[in-house]
Amino acid sequence: MIIAFANQKGGVAKTTSTHNIGVALAQKGKKVLLIDLDSQASLTISLGIEPLEVENNIIDILDKKKSDVRKCILNVKENLDVITSTIDLASIEMEMLSRASREKILDRELEPIKEEYDYILIDCPPQLSILTVNALSCADGVIIPTKTDYLSYRGIELLMDTITEVKELINPKLEIVGTIATLYNMRSKDDNDILDGMKSVYNVLGVTKMLVGAKKGIYDGLSVVENEPNNEISIAYKNIADMLISGKYESEVK
Repeated sequence: MIIAFANQKGGVAKTTSTHNIGVALAQKGKKVLLIDLDSQASLTISLGIEPLEVENNIIDILDKKKSDVRKCILNVKENLDVITSTIDLASIEMEMLSRASREKILDRELEPIKEEYDYILIDCPPQLSILTVNALSCADGVIIPTKTDYLSYRGIELLMDTITEVKELINPKLEIVGTIATLYNMRSKDDNDILDGMKSVYNVLGVTKMLVGAKKGIYDGLSVVENEPNNEISIAYKNIADMLISGKYESEVK
């Protein structure tokens, strides 16, 4: 199953969600490939990898010259691989726009390895670019991490329009798995109002609170799930991993 983690707004814990759910799935014995599709390379760095020290990365897959996708896969730990990113990815976007079937470039390049993984998780850039469209064009599902503030909540609507268009024109199998309410402050009336609004409109897979523990371990390349496996954030992400494995995406958030 290929899942795109998308939201055109930055700072919504999109990378954190991709990383932690990927680790949780790997811990449960699933073979997982993470793809960093953001030129900021936040996922790559979160895994403890220095982007400029990796010889082959996502650029080698998307570039016209094309490298064998397997040369770009780096093993992180048991059951967990990654295709890293780098700042140079930003310059590839313009080149991609001039190519035929530009929306399906990533899909074509991943074809040889799709069956080798139980899950391929794609961390999309924080904008609705050709890179995001490529991710949506090859994905089976979309998870939308959304901070519980008004601007993030309103931003979901624009993404939904893009998802609908991609589904109608390019990828009919694309489905919305659900949203994750992130950086939630339970003491804030605004946060509670936004969370209630999300629950009434979208399938909220889980809620991750604003906790200091979320940042611990990042310098060592550790996810929250690994560094503090019993805190509330870890439990929320592990529950979402269980939903993906079971294929039951009904919200347990009331």
